Order: sequence, then C-alpha cells, then structure tokens
Amino acid sequence: MDERELVNKDIKEVIYRDEKQIDGVLNFSYERLPYYLKPCFLYMGILFNEDETIDAGHLYKMWIAQGMISYENIGDKEDTLMDIAELYLSELASRSLVQVEIMYTYDVANKTRKYDTCELHDVIRELCLKLGKREDFGVQSLEYQGGKLSTLIREASSHMKIQHLAIHLRSEVELEPIVTCGEDTSKHISLCLQGCELDKLPSSIRNLVYIDTIDLANTMNVEVPNVLKEMLRLKHIYFPLYGDEIIGNYRVRLDEGLDGLESLQFLDSRYHELKCMDREKNLRHFSARIHDKESLSAIMKAIMKWNKIVFCRVYIEDSCDLTSERMLEKALKCPNLQGLWTRAKLRKALAECESDLRTLKLRFLSLYGSEIEDDPMGILGNLPYLVYLQLRCESFVGEEMTCPSNSFLHLKELELIGLPQLREWGVEAGAMPLLSQLKIEECSCLEMMPEGLSGISSLQRLVIKQMPRLRERVSPSGQDFHKVQHIPSIITED
Repeated sequence: MDERELVNKDIKEVIYRDEKQIDGVLNFSYERLPYYLKPCFLYMGILFNEDETIDAGHLYKMWIAQGMISYENIGDKEDTLMDIAELYLSELASRSLVQVEIMYTYDVANKTRKYDTCELHDVIRELCLKLGKREDFGVQSLEYQGGKLSTLIREASSHMKIQHLAIHLRSEVELEPIVTCGEDTSKHISLCLQGCELDKLPSSIRNLVYIDTIDLANTMNVEVPNVLKEMLRLKHIYFPLYGDEIIGNYRVRLDEGLDGLESLQFLDSRYHELKCMDREKNLRHFSARIHDKESLSAIMKAIMKWNKIVFCRVYIEDSCDLTSERMLEKALKCPNLQGLWTRAKLRKALAECESDLRTLKLRFLSLYGSEIEDDPMGILGNLPYLVYLQLRCESFVGEEMTCPSNSFLHLKELELIGLPQLREWGVEAGAMPLLSQLKIEECSCLEMMPEGLSGISSLQRLVIKQMPRLRERVSPSGQDFHKVQHIPSIITED
C-alpha cells in the first residue's frame, strides 16, 4: 500500500469515527426528547430535502395535517394548534436539532408568529430517516421523476406500511384519475402541490376520503373542481394564485360541508363564491384577493363573525372602489383584520375616516397607487399595532409628510417607494421608537433625510435605492451622515 492510499485510509477512518460519535450524540438527544416531539422530529426527515430551507408556517401545517399536534401537552385554552406547533419547534431548536430564523415582526405581547424559516442539517436529516426506519415510524421519502404518480405510490405501499409519505416532485406530474384510498392508507392525507405546473385538479380527488389539506400555494391559474363540499375532513385549503387573464366560466362553490375549515388562503372573489363565508366559524387563518366592493362588503361582514380567527389579511385590487360608501373606513375598522394590502385609489378617503383608529388591530398595511392627497402619517400613526407600513407607487401625491411625536409606536419596518412628489419628510421626537428597517426608493424629489432619524436607536438597516442625491448626503462626507451614522447597516444602490 503506497503512502497516498495510507493517507486516504486514515482520513476515512477518522471520518467514520467522527460520524459514529456524532450519531451517538444525536441519538442521545433524540432519546431525551418528550414523547410528543419525537414524531414531529422524525417527520422532518421526509419533509425536508437536502440543503433545503422551509417556511416555518408550512412545517406547522404539515405537523397539524399529520395529527402530530395536540392540545394535551403544551399550551393554555387560548392557544391554537399553530401556536402549539411553534412551541414544538422552539423546543427542537433549543436542543440544537433544527436551525431557525426569527421573524423581524415578532411581537411577544401580541403573540405573533416567531419563526420565519427553519433548516435541518444534512447529518440530522439522515438521522431522522434512520431512526424512522428503526422505530417503524412508517416513513418514506421518494423522488418523482416522471410517469404515473399512482404507480410510484403503489410500489412504495407494497414495501412497507406507510404512515408518512413525502414525494418530492422533480418533473411535471402526469395527471390521472385518483382511486379511493384503501384501508391501510394514512388517516391524515396532505396534498401539497406547491409550485407545480398544473392546469386543473381532477374531480376524482373527492375519492381521497381522509384528505385534510389541499395546498396549491405558489401555483398559477389551476382550476379546482367543485367537489370540496364532499371532502368532509378538509381542514386547510390553499388556493392557487390567478393572473389578470380571466379563466372562462371557472367558479368554485364554497358552501355547505366546509364548516370545519381552519385555514382558507388566497381566496379570489373572481373565482370563488362567497355566499356562505359567514358560516366558517372555525377559521383561524384567512386571506383573500378582492376585486369589487360587493365582495369586500360580504367578506368584511363574515370576518367580523369569526371568533377564532388568528390572522386575517385582505388584498384589495384597483377595480374595487374604496372612495364611495365609506368602504375604506369599513375595511379599516374590521376588528379581526390584521393585514391590508390595497391597489385601489383612495385620494381623500383616508382623511374622511371618522372612526377612532386607536382601537384597531391592523398590523400590516401596504398602499399601492392610492393617490392620497393629504399627509396620511397623522392618521396612520394612530394604528396602535402597526408593525409594517409600505407607501408605494404614488400612494401619496403630496409634497410634505410628517410622522408626529408619539406616533407609530410599534412600527418596525417602513418602506417609501416611488413617491416622486415627496419633497420634505419630517420625523418628530418620539415617533417610530421601535423602527428597525427603513427603505427609501425612487423618491427623486426628497431633499434630505429627516433629522428625527438620529433619535431612533432601534434602527438597524437603511436601504436607499435609485436616489443619487440622497446617497451622497448619507455618505461619511455627506451633510446627512450625522443623522444616520448610528445605523449598523446602510445600503445604497443606483
């Protein structure tokens, strides 16, 4: 054996010995997990692909869909299953079994979602798969490379009694009729087709009698058959997104039989009927894209009746008139609405709001092309829970804007983008005391940075784009550098 072979042999022995030691440590960590965390940890082995980062909310949904989250172990009576799932992830992270990224909008007082994404080290993922086989967890991870999906599922089922099957799609799926699930099929079926290129789901999907989740997030223009009311165990629906092109006479009925829904995301008023929305008493997570004021009124009335709602967001398109019948005020005063994104024209509608905004729960607000004529900051600054505000693409068409003292008390991120008329922006002492991120882009007439920024010690990141004059002013030799020199990260781009 020559010297090179000896060196390679020594290296392999060291690697093997280290891997054995690592496996021993990880096994010990696993054995010390509470019983209710073990299936959650093992399931992550099939849910994660190698070197993959997963949205924490998606992980929670999958745990819940698999029946792994229970009220019995952690949490008080006010906790939702999503809250408990986050507590589970916190426990796994505290034991260094999973890496997590905390959301910048995290707010302990308002019990908002803490984690943005999570990641599983490849070594830990391998351990999950090994332990799953050892403990007869009924876990299998497959890669779909083409052909009939049903063939792949049948072959997998013939080798082991599968309780948890993850299929990672690597090519276009060949759609086919879906047969009724047999007795040995898992009692929790989650159909996750995120990002897949599909034209429609087959109506035979009704035969998946145990299905509780249909996830078409990040897909486009997929037609969903009118069989949802027949799927009595359905708890979570994530509709696809739809572009501006109208899709024929396609219309989905959301009527009787769906009273048990807990999540209804990306509803679109052009394609989804809203007649029975006020019956959804168990909804906890909801989002909708609204194109007309009749649909907006119907949705707002329904939202007010949802006592279990945890997070609710609405996107209002420019075809919806908010300037008449005090539609904007009706939207803003909806007590269960946490997120509002609108592309509709507002002009003077915001200034005409007579309600006391200090009682509202709105946390996220994005105004796009609103053409607001009067300074909106005095009114918006009264929203007590607002953490994110975006004014974009001529949402404000005035020249002067001021954030008053003691306004925006919980705001963490502010974006001013495409406000070509804005010339002067003032920030009074005590405004935005928790602001951590500020982005200013394409506000070509803005003459200088506000003096009040120097008093915001929480500010961590400033981004200035396509504003050469302002970029010069915040440079170390610029006239405004003293206002921003305390900010750790300053990014300027042309």
